Amino acid sequence: MEVDENNNDENVVNYNKLIYILPLDYKYEVQKCICERPQKVFECGNCHHYFRGRIRLQCKVHPQDVFLMDFQTCPYCFAPAGNAKESELTWSQIRKMEEAKLPNDSDDF
Repeated sequence: MEVDENNNDENVVNYNKLIYILPLDYKYEVQKCICERPQKVFECGNCHHYFRGRIRLQCKVHPQDVFLMDFQTCPYCFAPAGNAKESELTWSQIRKMEEAKLPNDSDDF
């Protein structure tokens, strides 16, 4: 077995020669998985109804996965989900408004 002046085995690869320098304009981007994102409250920009859930988006990590309960359209007027905006109200606030009794509401419908 041959050794060099530092008593290193000459069969060992010199890893200093394997350095690859990336170009200055190289950008490394880590794709984040959006499959398990939480539900949110949305307001349709067309009919102004509120709905809770997720807008259908394609995950860059899992492009073949489809979540059947994600919205592609408004569930009330069928406008594209791109018209929906995230609501500032919470779902419990919206439910309170929808279930509130109006004054002089004696109708029992």
